[in-house]
Amino acid sequence: MIWLWIFLSVAVLVMLVLYLAAEYFFRMAISRKGVKPSKRHKESDPWAPYRDLIAEGSSWIAAQNPERVTLQSFDGLKLAGFFLPCEHAVRTVLCMHGYRGSARGDFAPVARYYHEHGCNLLLVDERAHGDSEGKYICYGVKERFDCRDWARYLAQRLGEGHPIFLDGVSMGGATVLMASGLELPGSVRGIIADCGFTSPWDIFVSVMRGGFHLPVYPLLPLFAWLCRARAGFDPREASTLDAVRKTRIPIFFLHGARDHFVPTQMGRDNYQACASPKELLIIPEAGHALSYLLDSKQCQERIQAFLDRYTL
Repeated sequence: MIWLWIFLSVAVLVMLVLYLAAEYFFRMAISRKGVKPSKRHKESDPWAPYRDLIAEGSSWIAAQNPERVTLQSFDGLKLAGFFLPCEHAVRTVLCMHGYRGSARGDFAPVARYYHEHGCNLLLVDERAHGDSEGKYICYGVKERFDCRDWARYLAQRLGEGHPIFLDGVSMGGATVLMASGLELPGSVRGIIADCGFTSPWDIFVSVMRGGFHLPVYPLLPLFAWLCRARAGFDPREASTLDAVRKTRIPIFFLHGARDHFVPTQMGRDNYQACASPKELLIIPEAGHALSYLLDSKQCQERIQAFLDRYTL
């Protein structure tokens, strides 16, 4: 009898430890919270050399006095963004930022270039970020519908004939790729996806193994249960691969060859699965979300050619 009690006690203890671990990862990865001081400000961080450039770009955006705009999401959240018009705009770029980032920060390096080359900009705060409402970050599963609705907002505001491009970085890159499988306005002419992962489940597996050196099972299924129960999404219910297999929208894929957060192979997998006209640019020395900063000239030339090709 004593062995049964020992077994039950150990089983309960193991389950408690697993639940507490899943709870920790849920709070860390999914729950909204104040953004901690970024490691980009540390001299050892790969973002450090570009700190002044990012600050300059962010200041430039603020100096343009962009218009604050809002939108109600499909599930009743108030979403916020900033619209920056260009005097002689030939297209509009809808910018979707990365995990715990902001459009004004993540797109600081490229915003001025876009604006000076005929682009209106819509810089949005994704749900559970910045000025947008929401308790939980959903890794593109719900954000894809927000992206669709922002695109519809632009089509209504600017007219169905005005070309719209979706541009996303990291989680935002996955979001715009997932949105490509939805019913988007006909004026959406192209998508730029920088280092987007293939699915929330895939990136959780990658981070759990590579970042925390933990076994995926049974911890990740328990974590996924918390996502379903509290945040209302399943990490396995949406995939960029499924979306791009059926899209007709041209896509420009960008990824760093030394991306150890969203593995470069995910970018290649997205490109290979894509059924629409597509391009792939891999920057050899770039880490996560650093491709544009590391090789601005090549990125500008290739992205500009892509925009020009599908604007008409």
